[in-house]
Amino acid sequence: MKILIGITQDVEATKNKLSTQYKGLGTSTEAGPFKTKDEALNWKNFMINRRDNYVEIKTSAPSGSEAYWFGITVESPETH
Repeated sequence: MKILIGITQDVEATKNKLSTQYKGLGTSTEAGPFKTKDEALNWKNFMINRRDNYVEIKTSAPSGSEAYWFGITVESPETH
């Protein structure tokens, strides 16, 4: 099993997008909120360095948005 990992400013929209891209997603976990993108990136990099079964996902955020950031992980039984 692989674990998808990324950062986002809209957790629900990211979950919805992932559910259409990947079939059979399992449990999801959110971390945060983080005040800055750099803080969220530090969390993601820390998590990736702890284990080797993470697959990084790319997420987009509105340009110049001041909303909080969140880390997200989602179990994926399929290899993508």
